Amino acid sequence: MNGAHKEVNQSLDFLTILRRHFPVFIAAFFLALFSLAVSQILLLEVYPPSLDDYGIYMMLGSCGISLYLCGANLLVIRGRPWAVWLIVSAMVICMLLVIGHWGRRAPYLLYSIGLLLLLSTLLTLNSKRYRAMLVAMVEVRGQRAAWRQRFK
Repeated sequence: MNGAHKEVNQSLDFLTILRRHFPVFIAAFFLALFSLAVSQILLLEVYPPSLDDYGIYMMLGSCGISLYLCGANLLVIRGRPWAVWLIVSAMVICMLLVIGHWGRRAPYLLYSIGLLLLLSTLLTLNSKRYRAMLVAMVEVRGQRAAWRQRFK
């Protein structure tokens, strides 16, 4: 009985889970990051600021995108499955931006890449492997809470 309990705890170890689910996690992260970046470039292409302000808009937008996405993924890693909806909402905004501005000023390849990346992100977030990672992260969060209560 005690050996089986140790085996369950070992299988729910954070590093073991990370090794098993890291590829799907990092794929979803980078797909979302590139999708947001392409949408930002598309937005700046359709509504160009002055040349003096272009770098500032690009830098501030990139920092904001990075902070938002890193925060959402940190919440996912910490076992908060509702944080996936933060990523999904960003992808829906990207989709509305790409579809809403289709055919204006920017090359069609940029629109196509933006749409492909955001749909790939949504497909990855909806995969069985990503869902299994979310379940495992929630279980690890429960273990951490039980551990804190036990040693409090």
